[in-house]
Amino acid sequence: MIDQALRRYRQGGFTDDDVTRCTGLSVRAWRELIKVGAVRTITKGRGPGRVRLCDAITLKRAAVIAALNRAGLSLAMAGRIAYFMPRAELLYHVWDPSWMLLQTGAEVNPETGLPPYLKKPKFDWFNPDRPASADPKLDWLIEIYERRFIGLVFSPEEPPLIYGELHKAGTRFVSWYPFHELCHLSGPAEKIAETLAPYKIGDFLPKWLDPYSWSERLDPGFLDYRYEDHSADDPVCIAAEATVGSSVFKISVNVSLAIRKALRRYLGIEPAPGLGLIGSP
Repeated sequence: MIDQALRRYRQGGFTDDDVTRCTGLSVRAWRELIKVGAVRTITKGRGPGRVRLCDAITLKRAAVIAALNRAGLSLAMAGRIAYFMPRAELLYHVWDPSWMLLQTGAEVNPETGLPPYLKKPKFDWFNPDRPASADPKLDWLIEIYERRFIGLVFSPEEPPLIYGELHKAGTRFVSWYPFHELCHLSGPAEKIAETLAPYKIGDFLPKWLDPYSWSERLDPGFLDYRYEDHSADDPVCIAAEATVGSSVFKISVNVSLAIRKALRRYLGIEPAPGLGLIGSP
């Protein structure tokens, strides 16, 4: 059964049913995310039999959105916080069953349709004989302090990376991370000139114009990107550090575990959640 799921996973197309079954989002919530532009999907075919697909990054991001929504954030705000999470591409690459379980550079066995399994998985997170559990040393957490400062925790030994702030009673996300200068543009020059003018080779593009990642190109109108530069001696930065150390109220979401559970459900080794999320609280 895992072989079949891994073969399908490596093909890269995930249906609406895959997303809702694996992340805990209801059909209504998933459709709302598509409608507002928080996720991007592909529609193949036309008419009643059409199949809407998304890629693995969108599936994993949907798992993070679902976890944030379950913690009390609206679907739209959960979508923005998940999209603007720094270094997310690293998280999505590592939390990947194909990379962890298979010799991805080896030839595919025609009998199984898969490359050989690793003798020892890189991490023991997709073991069907063990339930999914937190990994305190490696899991990433998104934490929101006093419903204001948003931090990313990479390990318990490091202070959180504050990457955003909630304004207007939690209805607006303001980034402290320069996502408007994130992607370095390199060739081929002719193709890029046609699609991304006035940018040129060597420029830095916003994340939502990333020409190399289809799933990153979300609607700027939904993202409503706002950026503030706060240096270490900035009063707001000092206030954030103080709040982290003395917060009375903190939301903590284990985004690594949320992705891991979603992928385990896809592989058929984790039970589906019993209740889907239905929308913004």
